Amino acid sequence: AVVSTQSGHNGRGAMLAATSQKSCMRAPQSSRFLSDKDSSFGDAVIEYTPYEKNSEFIVPSYPTRTDESDKRLRARLLYQSRKRGISENCLILSTFFAEQGGSLSREMLDQFDRLINLADSDWDIYYWMTGKDVPPPPFDNEILSMLQEFTQNKDMQDRTRQPDL
Repeated sequence: AVVSTQSGHNGRGAMLAATSQKSCMRAPQSSRFLSDKDSSFGDAVIEYTPYEKNSEFIVPSYPTRTDESDKRLRARLLYQSRKRGISENCLILSTFFAEQGGSLSREMLDQFDRLINLADSDWDIYYWMTGKDVPPPPFDNEILSMLQEFTQNKDMQDRTRQPDL
């Protein structure tokens, strides 16, 4: 399975590759980079391989963090919602999560986690939230419906600044 990125940790155009579930194994805590082609990402190891034109594009499975506390999960999601690829998503996702994140169930937190970490592109997320495009089944869920309503901003709230961490 292969996912495209603008550039890898090595500075060259690269692809994320997860050829099997075994390739997303737990990284030793002392190891940041296992080799020139491996990188640790949280607790998962992701191997980079060069992009080949006309290659198959498949999103790899996202490593579920079952041992993460709700408090740590909320802190991570707030941070990740602020650090997106486009400013519009930074504003929408971070203000949404700052307002709603404290009251979301674990299932809703997991949906939000998968949405912001599995979607191909931030532009896809933006188009789904604004209703410009129909999301595929894995992302067409309750959290996205909440984000779509939030994005409409019917109360005309000022959402031009990201919330503090």
